[in-house]
Amino acid sequence: MAVGRSAAALLVALTVAAAVGCGGSSKPSPSPPPQAVANDPGPTPPVSDLALPPGVPDESTGPAADASRRVINNWLKALRHGDVKRAAHYFALPSKFQNATPVLTVNSEQERIAVNVSLSCGAVAIEMGGAGVYTIVKFRLTKRPGGNCGTGVGGTVRGAIRVERRKIKEWYRLPDQPGGQQQAPPAPAGPAV
Repeated sequence: MAVGRSAAALLVALTVAAAVGCGGSSKPSPSPPPQAVANDPGPTPPVSDLALPPGVPDESTGPAADASRRVINNWLKALRHGDVKRAAHYFALPSKFQNATPVLTVNSEQERIAVNVSLSCGAVAIEMGGAGVYTIVKFRLTKRPGGNCGTGVGGTVRGAIRVERRKIKEWYRLPDQPGGQQQAPPAPAGPAV
């Protein structure tokens, strides 16, 4: 099946991108002019490819919009019931997706299916709040048909989701605590069934 191969290829690319995303450049940086050295506060820590993009909030500042709540809950229901294709159709084309990976641009039907397949758990939203155009969601992970959540079942994760025109336009995995470090998704306990 072509979609399965495309999804598998994207999942391999996600894994490779996450593994290579922290690498640095082998090119030496040019030396600053001598007068700049005296005013240089020191090296700036590199920004990881896995870091949240600038402007993506990691905590809510008010209530979530009802329209966004509906889209997110309907998407979660489809995913939780194993209807990955239906869940995928809640994502806009194009959209942005980041789950402890570099930010991916989802441009095709196969890619939006693949990012939903990559979510090995189902989930229920247990908290939602708004932060500008984003909805900050705390999820409780569940089993789902076709996925293998392993030890993640019952755990919680957080995300920042931007809904536009009844579609998910941006989806970012947030640190477990506001201001915390990005965490990897839960590992499955074995091969997916």
